[in-house]
Amino acid sequence: MENLIGILIDNYRIVSVLGKGGMGIVYKAYDTKLDRYVAIKMLNADTFDKARFVERFKREAKNQAKLSHPNIVTVYGFIEYDELLGIVMEYVEGESLEKVLQRQGRFNIYDVIYILKQILLGLGYAHSKGFVHRDIKPSNIILNREGIAKIMDFGISKSLFDDKDFTKPGAKIGTVYYMSPEQIKGGDVTNRSDIYSIGCTAYEMIVGRPPFDYDSEYDVMESHLKKSPQKISSILTGIPEDVDKVILKAMEKNPLNRYETCEEMYDALQELDKSVSKIYTSYFKKTEERSKSYKIASASAFAFFVILLIALSYFVYNQVHELIISNKLETLKKYDIKSLFSSKEDELKFSYIDKIESNVKNNLNSIFFVDEKNAIAVGDSGTIIISNDGGQTWKQKPVNIKSNLSDLYISPSGRTIIIGDSSTIIYGKNLLDSLQLLPIQKDFTFFRINFIDEHTGFITGNKGVILKTINGGINWYKVNTNTNSLIFDIDFFDDRRGFAVGWNGLILKTTNGGETWTRIDNVLTDNYLKSIDLERNGFGIIVGGDATVLRTTNYGEEWEFKKIADVGALQKVSFISKNYVALIGTKGTFMISKDKGANWDLVDIHNFTNMNDMALNYNGHIFLVGYNGQILKIH
Repeated sequence: MENLIGILIDNYRIVSVLGKGGMGIVYKAYDTKLDRYVAIKMLNADTFDKARFVERFKREAKNQAKLSHPNIVTVYGFIEYDELLGIVMEYVEGESLEKVLQRQGRFNIYDVIYILKQILLGLGYAHSKGFVHRDIKPSNIILNREGIAKIMDFGISKSLFDDKDFTKPGAKIGTVYYMSPEQIKGGDVTNRSDIYSIGCTAYEMIVGRPPFDYDSEYDVMESHLKKSPQKISSILTGIPEDVDKVILKAMEKNPLNRYETCEEMYDALQELDKSVSKIYTSYFKKTEERSKSYKIASASAFAFFVILLIALSYFVYNQVHELIISNKLETLKKYDIKSLFSSKEDELKFSYIDKIESNVKNNLNSIFFVDEKNAIAVGDSGTIIISNDGGQTWKQKPVNIKSNLSDLYISPSGRTIIIGDSSTIIYGKNLLDSLQLLPIQKDFTFFRINFIDEHTGFITGNKGVILKTINGGINWYKVNTNTNSLIFDIDFFDDRRGFAVGWNGLILKTTNGGETWTRIDNVLTDNYLKSIDLERNGFGIIVGGDATVLRTTNYGEEWEFKKIADVGALQKVSFISKNYVALIGTKGTFMISKDKGANWDLVDIHNFTNMNDMALNYNGHIFLVGYNGQILKIH
């Protein structure tokens, strides 16, 4: 059927092949009447004479055409061509979860929760209409370029209310890695079977492999029937047991022990979200519950909003879960990097975004450029990588370090300090030569390190800790912060005035060089504040959860609050020139302000991976590091 490319069928011009499956080929086509791209699923010619395949194919279109929800791929209609049947569907520009997993290995826990919520909204709606999907798996869930998850392929779903259902109990339909025990046994399949498959999918998103990962189909099926999957918290460092409780309940062998509905699992994810926090990164040993910044609808309110969504299905939704919560449709245009910096008045010029091979798969949490040639990045599981050509190529440095490393600092003389969880402070005199672990009380997780001169530096951490050194990092002592909250970042306007930020909108202020700190009564936000950058001229930016941005123009005497549309959690902010500020976040967010943070433009970096840190090299190029060893170069 690949010779269909270029052919006009009705008002659809076949453009290219999007994918192939057991039942046919999916094409990309151009709708000449409505001026849009669509996807067309064509039935394989060699199966066309088999009535059961044709019947299932027709019913797929009928079933899915009944489902109108922003988290389900929309069906537009039928086509017939030269004894071929085709379903015309919404064309979604993006990647399936399967492809993302193949590319980056696994997802950050924040993204898992965010995506699962959307899947549950779409699937819960389908269940309320009487349909069970029966084949939920990573390849049947696609993420568009805005990060919206959509469920594909209800081709083997069955109507709960249809007595003449084509697929009878006893027929094993689905994919074995994600198949519920009752499907394997050929029993009756219900909405709880889909919930089991969601649990398996979520497990793979977090761990990077299915819960029962064997080469033999028989071993996989036997495991679904008889074995319990290994706890996620025992596989990955820092994953709380609350994650196990939610995922493994969805995967209970007995359907009656699973979540009864998608709404019930959604509520459980809401509670999980509060316990692991929106800003979860795998180097956090412990997290603290954040204040509730919004309320999710209850089961009854959920039903109301389903009706509302049906009535408003013609709208273009940006973020579905936020829409249900706040009814806001605010969005930002994404700019191509070259067009954003095309003006002659621009003090900086960027034209290209390149992916740099890091040669590691662990999360990278921090990057630091020493000089024109040398750079170091650190990450989870003791990962340290180095570059000797300005960040273009990287190699891993073998070290006997097990801690997750969160940040580093290198002085002009080459003195190196690396911090992480388990109270890790590593000191080296000449870059990475002769690294030694400093003796520190072993119950802290450290997040950021910042030096204000050659000798004076600070480290932030959990339990309200700020450590200070006055001898270049050889010795550290704890200063008085009057809080037990997480403190994520710290910066100074000068050698006396500084601010630290953290959990639940925490802002601390010092006027004596960081010896003592007082809390600012902040009524602007109770979201966590993750990163701060201050300039000597009195300008400063703080960013954090739920796209929160705080800005000062008068040395922190006053802070202006702003929420930047719906771009997710913000992880890092940095002045990259006198006037230009950059920030990064989850979901591949990268934004630029050309006026010291007053206004922001969203840059399309063609990436959905969480970004954790950024740095400007000596050639004026921006480097971003993030999940699963991702490095992006903006130049």
